[in-house]
Amino acid sequence: MSASVEPGTYPATVKAAVIYEAPSGAVMCQMQIDVDGVLLRGGICLIQKDGTLSERGFKDVQAIFGLSGPWDWALWEREPEEWAGADVQVVIETVQGDRGEFSSIKYVNVPGCGAAPLAKADAKALAAKYGSKTRALFGGVPAAAKPPNTKAPPVPPPPAAATINPSTMEACWARFCEVHQGKTELELYPLWAAAVQKHCGKGQNEATPEDWGRFLTAHDDNLPY
Repeated sequence: MSASVEPGTYPATVKAAVIYEAPSGAVMCQMQIDVDGVLLRGGICLIQKDGTLSERGFKDVQAIFGLSGPWDWALWEREPEEWAGADVQVVIETVQGDRGEFSSIKYVNVPGCGAAPLAKADAKALAAKYGSKTRALFGGVPAAAKPPNTKAPPVPPPPAAATINPSTMEACWARFCEVHQGKTELELYPLWAAAVQKHCGKGQNEATPEDWGRFLTAHDDNLPY
């Protein structure tokens, strides 16, 4: 059995990289990655097998290798080893194969993925968005809002009108990945495209901040997609 790495998230280093077109038609950035001294292969999908471009995939590859500006396919005529030295973050899983268990890279991410600073939510916006649901869950209205010295039960205020707060594709993708924990990135892409079309009514490149807000609201409410 080859050397293995315990499942988990690790900082790692790229040793080589190529652009690879699979027989299915999907286009990947395939990398050889050093994870704690063990060489493993991992990839980021750039173009799905149906021809749909993965904006997140292109942006992640650009960020990992320090590229900026328009995507330049000609850069990938370099030798694979010329891409060595780039830092990544990888998620390792253990896979059962014909010859036993082995370590596999489930995701390749930009370094520091998931380590963004905490951001305080807009409490008033959340109250407007979810106030009626929390009142239904706990009953009545908040104690501070009850009329003083009265025997009659307070009348709950009318449900607040639902508001759609603008959002971003990145925020929606992060929430989408949380909902679909356990699926590989390649499994997520067709589900993502269908969900974007359903909740935004258009492709991801045409979606507006308001469209992404509707998408995020649908997933926060655990609606089916």
